[in-house]
Amino acid sequence: MGMQSATVRLLMKSVASTNVMTTNTTQIAIDATELVLAWQAHRRAPAHAAAAAAYAAARLRVAGLFPIMLGFLLGTATGTIAYVGIGSWGLLLPVAIMYGVFAWASAWRGAR
Repeated sequence: MGMQSATVRLLMKSVASTNVMTTNTTQIAIDATELVLAWQAHRRAPAHAAAAAAYAAARLRVAGLFPIMLGFLLGTATGTIAYVGIGSWGLLLPVAIMYGVFAWASAWRGAR
């Protein structure tokens, strides 16, 4: 994770941080809890405007983070399956991608 963070910070300065999954995981847990609580409040008092607004806001927050978390889950599952299926050879593709990014970033940085 440190290598990923350093790569983004040093070679791709204009790109957003890519190691924020801990924050995203925490945030989706908080938002999911708030969604359940807002849903319960809205169900008890459907005509209450504040409850409806809180429920709608919680749904939007969860919907915004859901694709990110789904991608993270699918990537983790794919990596696990590859590692179990082909062992250490499964690490070659991510390493090759990392070196490709290094080469691209170095060339892009040199061209500026």
